[in-house]
Amino acid sequence: MNYQDLFIFLKVIEQGTFIGAAAVLDMPTSTVSRKVMQLEKDVGYRLMLRNARKMVLTEAGEKLFNRCQPLFCELENTTLKLNDELAEPSGSLKVTAPVSLTNELLAEWFFQFMECFPRIQLDLMVVNRNIDLVEEGVDIAFRIGDIRLQNWISRSVMESTFSLCASEDYLKRRGEPQHPDELYQHTLIVPKRTQIWNLDGPDGEEVHIDCVARLKVDELKLAARAAESGLGIVNLPDYVVAEALVNGRLKRVLPNWESRSRKVHILYQERKYIPGKVRLFIEFIMARFNTMESLKNN
Repeated sequence: MNYQDLFIFLKVIEQGTFIGAAAVLDMPTSTVSRKVMQLEKDVGYRLMLRNARKMVLTEAGEKLFNRCQPLFCELENTTLKLNDELAEPSGSLKVTAPVSLTNELLAEWFFQFMECFPRIQLDLMVVNRNIDLVEEGVDIAFRIGDIRLQNWISRSVMESTFSLCASEDYLKRRGEPQHPDELYQHTLIVPKRTQIWNLDGPDGEEVHIDCVARLKVDELKLAARAAESGLGIVNLPDYVVAEALVNGRLKRVLPNWESRSRKVHILYQERKYIPGKVRLFIEFIMARFNTMESLKNN
């Protein structure tokens, strides 16, 4: 069977006439008629009865059309979607991410993406609360910690490690704790989303500190600044405090104890066809996370 002839037959039925199909297919009516006749010869059945005024499907023609038309329709839709993905991507892309993660890490990558794909407009929602992704029309979300969302694909992009730290001035005034239990005797600066600090000791000991905060904040960089000012001890992601630790503005506390890390995830909707701009953004960001992890391991 010639599948082009089958496609022409389907178009004749969809359009209702040979003339209509010829216009859609941009070919002579005589060619359309000849192709349908050839298809009938190949399958060995009369597919339609036709005269000068009307065209009627035979039982064989109706069965062939009902079986094959959905398949060809799916093929056409798939081809159109593929063409859309392969063409230069454009349109709006709504992305949400936590404030500190954006400012300290993601922002530069977002700007690079915009430079590489000037026809894509980024609509950024930089917030520290878990918004309703569907209600807000979000295409891609970055979240930290456990993910419990249905109908969304979650991919881990990095392990966010934490450091317990304080300023040299604070430690001189209040002394350095030697065990996590001593943290209850210190002034703690606590992010609202991580009010319990989980610490693992060198001998396998686990301690969970239910923090009583003198200062409770919603923005991690502000917590780091408070610690640098000597207000207390913080437990923050390394992407927030790494520079301050290198420059001596902060010092590690309980260096033999390890704060539990948290996974950073990228989320996008689970659906049959992922839009080209979404797929492109994910690949772009994942490549940069992978490069960062490779450099860290080397």
